[in-house]
Amino acid sequence: MALYPVPWFTTGGVEGEGGAENYGELARADSFIGSSGATGIIDPGDFMVKALSTPGAAVRVHKGTGVIRSTYPGVIGQSYVVQEDSFTDVPVAATGSSGAATKYVYLLIEDTQFTGQPPASVADGPYNSYHVTTTLPQFKPYLLLAKINQPASRSDIQPSMIVDMRTIANPLKDYGFFSRPRIMADDGPQVKLTARLKNGTDMSWGELFPGGAGIPNRSDLLIPAWANYMIITATWSNVSATGGQNAHGRRWIEFGDEYRAHTWPDGKQYEFSTEQFGFDTSGAGSSYSTDWTISDKVYIPKKLRGRIVTFAFKAGLNDSASTSGITMKALGGLALRADYAQQAVDDNTI
Repeated sequence: MALYPVPWFTTGGVEGEGGAENYGELARADSFIGSSGATGIIDPGDFMVKALSTPGAAVRVHKGTGVIRSTYPGVIGQSYVVQEDSFTDVPVAATGSSGAATKYVYLLIEDTQFTGQPPASVADGPYNSYHVTTTLPQFKPYLLLAKINQPASRSDIQPSMIVDMRTIANPLKDYGFFSRPRIMADDGPQVKLTARLKNGTDMSWGELFPGGAGIPNRSDLLIPAWANYMIITATWSNVSATGGQNAHGRRWIEFGDEYRAHTWPDGKQYEFSTEQFGFDTSGAGSSYSTDWTISDKVYIPKKLRGRIVTFAFKAGLNDSASTSGITMKALGGLALRADYAQQAVDDNTI
């Protein structure tokens, strides 16, 4: 057959006399188009593979939805949709004394249109099933879920043996941004960086920088409910380094939904933060300007997903650094971009 004579989905025919016959191939093509030809899970928590509550000779595959691109020879542009509505315990054979084994947990499609082997029931299947083997299929479509590193002479599957191998078919992506040029009205007396990075045992003290009452140094952004990771990229433009003053320390971004006066752990003002990035002025006789940039991938705690979150620009000086070496006057600026991502990485991504 060249062109399928009935497109998906056309009823055709005359009322009372039946309709056109549709094709499974085009139904699968619809799934292929909807998923952009990808293979994977739909949400980060789908098809998670875990050890049993009391570890034994099986693993438990939890509920989820997935899409699997057809890899049958000669098939183009078709995908299968699969779903687990509860959980299934999948047996794992014990290893012998001869050595350890690496095994793969996957969901296999067995379409009798291509395999020629009918299931137990033509009407009810099964046409898909879970498998645990030491090799992966070469021609049949499958959804890889996990890898098991099973030691020799071992029948009980422990959580530490299971490696998550899931990928999201079409991960959602979005971003939030903040941009604020510093105008002449910002060029006030509180433009110097003077706070120390440490305050006693606190390691993230510092200060909101640039400081000054009413001067913008924070931004409120909405984090999507589906996002579990984000890349935070921030820039302080036109930071002034004063000649003859050696200032060194660190800068970073803090974020959270509640401000506290340095009473979060390590003296933070917001609960979470990026890594800290260093700076060190030359201490030379001439003043100069520079830009500070940071970029860090951070996990988004569940409590912040779907909420408006504050992102704060922070910096602090080392104990021996000059408090007259760093200023941020007018004609500079602040910029921040948070790229939100949906990823399946570990148990924390549920």
